[in-house]
Amino acid sequence: MIFDSLDNRNFYEDIEGLKEILDALAEIHADNMPAEKMIIDEERSFINPVHLTTKPLSETHFEAHRRFADVHCVVEGTEEIIVSDIHTVKEIQPFSEENDFGLYDGDEGTVCILKPGEFLVCFPQDAHRVAIAPDSPASVIKCVGKVRVD
Repeated sequence: MIFDSLDNRNFYEDIEGLKEILDALAEIHADNMPAEKMIIDEERSFINPVHLTTKPLSETHFEAHRRFADVHCVVEGTEEIIVSDIHTVKEIQPFSEENDFGLYDGDEGTVCILKPGEFLVCFPQDAHRVAIAPDSPASVIKCVGKVRVD
């Protein structure tokens, strides 16, 4: 897991594909939000625009991926994301190789409050519980970058 400011994106040049995603995310604002998937590198990385309403913790689950790292970046609003080691959560939906997605439950993890200008990278070992309302449910506009890591 990496939790940092987009202002520090130059520190991540050594992680293949990550710096390109972070540079693209730094240029996205509410007024130029992409309407659909934005391809960064045809073979390795892209960004998905996401509009969501945060919800209570009890209505969320952990998810995890094996082929891609997620790069969460809020454009507008505030989102709580909890990250836990994949070995400490319990599978509740069989992992789909085709969709690179598994669903899990767990009770513990590191809480990250994501605000505009910050990013959170979740690698395959990082199960992550997204779209949590830090206070009350609210609208969030964000981008989720995907960087191939397998």
